[in-house]
Amino acid sequence: MVVYYGQAKDWFGWPYVEDASVILLSGTNEIARYDIKGSISPGVNFALYVPLDDGRDTNRYVRSALRTGEIVSIVVEDPYYGRMTIMESNAVPAVSSPGDMILVNVTAGSDADGDGLPDQWEEILVYWSDGVLTSIWDVNPNDDFDGDGQSNMDEFLAGTFAFLDYDYFFIEKLDRVTDQLLRISFLSVPGKVYRLWGASLTPHEGAFDWQLEPYSRTLNGPLEKGPVEGTGSWLDFYVPLSEDGRVFKLTVQ
Repeated sequence: MVVYYGQAKDWFGWPYVEDASVILLSGTNEIARYDIKGSISPGVNFALYVPLDDGRDTNRYVRSALRTGEIVSIVVEDPYYGRMTIMESNAVPAVSSPGDMILVNVTAGSDADGDGLPDQWEEILVYWSDGVLTSIWDVNPNDDFDGDGQSNMDEFLAGTFAFLDYDYFFIEKLDRVTDQLLRISFLSVPGKVYRLWGASLTPHEGAFDWQLEPYSRTLNGPLEKGPVEGTGSWLDFYVPLSEDGRVFKLTVQ
């Protein structure tokens, strides 16, 4: 079989954590379905298992079996909006070879103006603009509508509100909790994946040499460097203090 896997998000850019299904279609035939009930791993909330037929005769050994090279599509279904197409419809790869794992991140929604922002997300911004924006075609991904220093696209990717100047992705608390530990805190979005990076204060060839920074999730926890999935509440990184000065940044996907 071939496995399509990835993260499905709603039109606001928030990953689904429950009450949604990802469906793979061949034409109008449903081939595989995954009902989302939490994450499989950070940044992955669905996996579609597609049986393959070797094509040695005209009859497929099971009705749902596909063959290498066949074109497929993906849709998302939830109880509020029903079955929805995805923005990335043209980017779903054809069926490949047995054993392949195909990463496909999908966003339930449409993108009529082709700017990478869902139409439904843009319509909310138009509504809150008090007439400054008249249609989705006026929404520019590179603009900073609410003037908080984050572009519309960055706000979408972070899962923050692009019409509220106090809602944007940043490190909200930075405090020293012991002689050896610094605590970095921020408000997370459910299902979003966060990584902590660090670098020496001394730039290398004019730029910071960013590397994944070791951290623990609790005061006495083990050090790790892996991604952390958001819960919708505060997340804390406890970082060992070093002799040399350090600078930190968070990234979100």
